Amino acid sequence: MDISRGLLVPAQARGADIRQHPFPFKAMLAICSDLDETPDRQAYWAVMQFLNSRETGPLGLGVGLEVGNSIYFDMPPDQFSYWGTDDRGRAMVRSLIESGHIDCLHSFGDLATHRKHAGRALDELNAHGCRVAVWVDHAVAPSNFGSDIMRGFGDVPGHPAYHSDLTTSFGIRYVWRGRVTSVIGQNQPPSLNGVWNRKRPTASLRTLSKEIAKRIHARRPTSRYRIHRANRLISPGRLRDGTCVAEFLRCNPHWGGVSSCDTADGIADVLTPTVIDQLVRRRGASVLYTHLGKRRRRGSEGALSAATQNCFRHLAERQSRGDVLVTTTRRLLDYCSARDHLRVSRVQLAHGVRFDLSLPESIPASRLQGLTLYTDDSLRAEVRLNGHQLPRLISNPADEAGRASVSIPWEPLTFPLP
Repeated sequence: MDISRGLLVPAQARGADIRQHPFPFKAMLAICSDLDETPDRQAYWAVMQFLNSRETGPLGLGVGLEVGNSIYFDMPPDQFSYWGTDDRGRAMVRSLIESGHIDCLHSFGDLATHRKHAGRALDELNAHGCRVAVWVDHAVAPSNFGSDIMRGFGDVPGHPAYHSDLTTSFGIRYVWRGRVTSVIGQNQPPSLNGVWNRKRPTASLRTLSKEIAKRIHARRPTSRYRIHRANRLISPGRLRDGTCVAEFLRCNPHWGGVSSCDTADGIADVLTPTVIDQLVRRRGASVLYTHLGKRRRRGSEGALSAATQNCFRHLAERQSRGDVLVTTTRRLLDYCSARDHLRVSRVQLAHGVRFDLSLPESIPASRLQGLTLYTDDSLRAEVRLNGHQLPRLISNPADEAGRASVSIPWEPLTFPLP
């Protein structure tokens, strides 16, 4: 077929034009931390500064990754929360929301039992122009959306804790309702490789059996485990009041099960080099389930143990090598969702190639940051989105598949140092 005169060729007919992940990365990972048991704003800030900057702070030299965190509002006084901290702590939270580093509402908290509690929190965020797009159920908080695992009533019209109409109108579009998988790497066929630990055969076998049982139960249309079946990171979901949301799956591949080592001390036993290797081999994307504010004991090591700090230093090294892109939960979900909704056509021109991208108007172009398109003529490629030419592209050399490409730039978040 002669395509030298500008014939439109659907991407599906040309093979896989879209690279799975932004160049040069082979996988993507979000550390999705629930803030349970974080004692105060000092501990919260110390963790965030260490993870997100290269400045020296309470935990030493930071690793310069891009790691988000969560917030809730009404909690007992021994736990860090928005209403439970002081003015300085609340200003810190707002600053981190504005920068994109707080991207999850972890319910409205244990003590948020009424619609008015949700309304007060959302009014506060609105008053300061703060936007959060991700909802994560918390323990058994009344404001949760999950009806089974998390036992909440936030999406039950008529219940005193009902708020989903307010929350989704505010901007929540991604929802987690307690689903955690042992599978390393979503958006790939399910595989339990990497979970078995020969030194812990009994516990490993128990974990594998539970995951297999979830997959069997997932065949039922009404099963609580239905989103486990395809191992997709994001699946269509419907709250009990009929509101449509994007439900996402979190991952904890520890051999002891999805609730094992989900703490600041335990993450070093979860995010091991072997697990990262498996994620990279599978070319997957995962949202890791953890609690970086939980410590078994607090001592001279501060908010994160030496082993955990070294774990994140290794992860930063793997990112610098182009293995895995570490980003916030929202950015990972935004990217994967936009890529799933994207339509691509290729036009071969006499002077090069043009990609015509089409996205629903409800999805902003910013969610395509990092999108990488394979082409043999990367130096003479154009990209248009919904008819408008994108002004800046990056030409990439051949990757591990031997294919050159062009990318829409991925702009790192700027951490708000004082």
